[in-house]
Amino acid sequence: MLRVGIVLDSYISSAWVARVIEDIQSSGFARLELVLLNSHSEQGKSSLLTKLRNCWRSTLFDLYERWDYRRNKADDDALAAMDVSSLLNEVPSISVHFNRREYSDSISEDQLAEIRNYDLDVLLRFGSRAFQGSILGAARYGLWSFHYGDIFTNRTCPPLLWELIERNPVSGSSLLIDTESLDGGRILYQSYSSTNQISLYSTRNPIYWKTAEFALRCLRELQLRGVDYVQSLPACSEREADTRHRDRAPNNLQMISFMGRYLSRWLQARFANLQSGPRTKWFIAIRRRTAAHRFDDPSDYRLMPCPKDRFYADPFLFEKDSKTFLFFEDFRYAEGQAVISYCEIGSDGLPGSPVEVLRCPYHLSYPFVFEHEGEIYMIPETRGNQRVELYRATSFPTTWTSEAVLLNDIHAVDATIQKIHGKYWMFAGVSNGKYSNSDELCIFFADALRGPWTPHPNNPVLSDVRRARPAGVLFYDDGRLIRPSQDCGKAYGYALVFSEVLTLTGTEYEERQINRIEPGLIAGCIGTHTYNRTEQFEVVDRTLPGQ
Repeated sequence: MLRVGIVLDSYISSAWVARVIEDIQSSGFARLELVLLNSHSEQGKSSLLTKLRNCWRSTLFDLYERWDYRRNKADDDALAAMDVSSLLNEVPSISVHFNRREYSDSISEDQLAEIRNYDLDVLLRFGSRAFQGSILGAARYGLWSFHYGDIFTNRTCPPLLWELIERNPVSGSSLLIDTESLDGGRILYQSYSSTNQISLYSTRNPIYWKTAEFALRCLRELQLRGVDYVQSLPACSEREADTRHRDRAPNNLQMISFMGRYLSRWLQARFANLQSGPRTKWFIAIRRRTAAHRFDDPSDYRLMPCPKDRFYADPFLFEKDSKTFLFFEDFRYAEGQAVISYCEIGSDGLPGSPVEVLRCPYHLSYPFVFEHEGEIYMIPETRGNQRVELYRATSFPTTWTSEAVLLNDIHAVDATIQKIHGKYWMFAGVSNGKYSNSDELCIFFADALRGPWTPHPNNPVLSDVRRARPAGVLFYDDGRLIRPSQDCGKAYGYALVFSEVLTLTGTEYEERQINRIEPGLIAGCIGTHTYNRTEQFEVVDRTLPGQ
């Protein structure tokens, strides 16, 4: 059982911190043994004039932060104030003082000895200030802390603000083992999410909920692997730190520039809302497969016609009896959700008339169609039902019946199965329902199609919005197993990414990005997020300005 201590400024904390505490207490492999309460009275002799100047310089940011929070606060508010004392009422506490201005601790040798008497494996710090000094060695495997912003280029404070100010499409978050170097440390966990370009709170809230899971993931690894796990971690110092990292709020002039950009975006959105019809629309594009075009060549596709009252996306191909069938998401604007439809692609490459084949009370998309032991199956995305559902064709291609539930009580999208050496592997975008399903890739494996399905011990095997979410069936090219995925950093379904699967076992997973398709390579295109192929045809989908 791992022995964990936590550093808090107060028992009044945030909802996401309370979740971390609850998860550790119920984990079965770790328990909280000590709370260090940081009394952090301010050190140094700043003049009244200096304090007033510092307060004035960030006035506009303070006003924006409060206004943005009130305007965009979610029901699942990670920043909601919570009293965690009831979660810690049986955990002993020690009141200590850390020097906030000098980033060092001033605890006495007696207090340090008292902390060490608890024989902690990990000391987990919550708060925005870094520590140095003897406290770093108070636990066997160090002091762990959360950081926001890219740890190599823009580790920021206030959290995630400068990504918004500087229009960075991606925001980083990480869990580190702190060292004496403020820009150093060992990387326990690192993740990347999309930046909300309008709202700081809307960027922060899902990221905080996601980082709430980091501690338990890393503690589980520590419990399994011990010191070998810590010694295997990369160090921040292995890459040169960028001097652009910030340690304070923007001044009023910088906020005026930001608010001007915010107002411009708001006016554009208001104007767009006055126009009839959707601002963007997904189309399916088809081409005949030839040796002249590699899978990552976006040229010579032909758009499939689409009525004005809907859009078509997530195309999948299936060949049967020398015919090619195209299944896809058929989203009806009037209904606010999609059904699954299909059409036949003629020998000339032209699609026939679409026919609806599957409808549920919840949204359906991503109709992964495949053959298994002489039967034809479909796994559509059914996140709205919090399950991964398997359907079987009783009269292909028009009639499908519910066959099994492969995963239950799960927020999973775009489940895609690959059979390799007799074992079944499922790839899916998974979250806890409080952050984006585009951020993290999870793998499950089974000996039979209907399961039981076992989660990979390293789940999520990838935590990066730029290439985690599946984007089609895995395929072999020149002997390499290629996994298509989405880059949702700049926007949902912004670009296609192709990665070679290097290692896939019950204990390991590794892939390497080999190429990508940017929407800018295609005239008028502003997004592309699915790729599939057969021996005869290839299909993608594309976002175009509303038509």
